[in-house]
Amino acid sequence: VPLSEAVLRAIPLLSGLALRSWAVGILRKDAELTTTGPSYVAALKDGKVTTFEVTPKDAGLATAKPAELKGGDARHNAEALKDVLKGAKGPFRDVVLLNAAGALVVAGKAKDLKAGVAQAAAAIDSGKARAALDKLVAITNAAAKADA
Repeated sequence: VPLSEAVLRAIPLLSGLALRSWAVGILRKDAELTTTGPSYVAALKDGKVTTFEVTPKDAGLATAKPAELKGGDARHNAEALKDVLKGAKGPFRDVVLLNAAGALVVAGKAKDLKAGVAQAAAAIDSGKARAALDKLVAITNAAAKADA
């Protein structure tokens, strides 16, 4: 049994909650779906593990060059995220959309990656994604102040 399948089979034992999950790129160093080429996925659904590749094309997205997704320091990365949440188009947005789409598929909220991309894009473009981040930041800051 490949490592990714073994990990997926262990998830229900560890949490008692996981009915569906994806393990991405365990045999490579990717920890998320990528728009630079195929991502290797082992999916757990209804107690069965299947393996497959996901490409940007599967989600209706363009393939990016690795250099286009290169991050920087914390300030640079935070600005890039803010730009995505403001609706900026490009490789950063595409990789966010692909990963959000994967999460929506796993959660049973999207029938496939293309539908998930559409839902994620709508959340960004409507401002709902930014509002959710702002709420998370406020909660985190309040918790930090309470602990201080």
